Amino acid sequence: MIFLIFLVIIGLAGVLGASAFGGFNFDAIPDLPAAASVIGILLALYLATLLSHRGDRRLALWPTLAACISGAVLVAGAYNKNLPISLTDLLPISRPADDGVALENVASASVRLRRRDGGFFANSEINGTAMTVRIDNGAATVVLRSSDAEKAGIDIDSLAYDTPLRTANGVNYLAPVRLKSVRIGPLVLNDVEALVAKAGTLNENLLGTSFLRRLSSYVVAGDFATLRE
Repeated sequence: MIFLIFLVIIGLAGVLGASAFGGFNFDAIPDLPAAASVIGILLALYLATLLSHRGDRRLALWPTLAACISGAVLVAGAYNKNLPISLTDLLPISRPADDGVALENVASASVRLRRRDGGFFANSEINGTAMTVRIDNGAATVVLRSSDAEKAGIDIDSLAYDTPLRTANGVNYLAPVRLKSVRIGPLVLNDVEALVAKAGTLNENLLGTSFLRRLSSYVVAGDFATLRE
């Protein structure tokens, strides 16, 4: 009888050990081993009850404990069939990284600008050409001076200046374009909507909401503005 008790305990411990340290997916268990595991748990509980009635309560503790732990493993596996049950996920045991799995860099790129001359100015690269832009969340798009647009590789002679833009000086007509890329520090956006102003009608380049709305955040706090991708 004692030999049978310890045989059941060893068998249940083997099931637990396989699930804990080898990885164990309950979808992969054939019906017969699963049924045998359940029968083993019931047998352990029966033996624990029998020993308890005979007065061997200390000895009855072991099959009871084994049955409870193994039952918890089976229930957890049946409840969450998509994940392997493994105590190595819970214990502080050093595990090698999975092959082919790269850790994501969750840190997002950001740029912090200090206010100067009443606004926020950034050194940018538009279509790979360096130029200064003023952050303007009141402008619907990026707006470029004619000379800077030409430096960025835009054929200004072929543009159609048919998009009206109301300013303090009245209504100006600008030409819609698509910019290949706009970079400010580590922030890079491709295919950005923009407008090109006629020569002599714009004093500075504007970085409007066609760029800002594609960022994860644009926050102004005091004399600083933070742009985050």
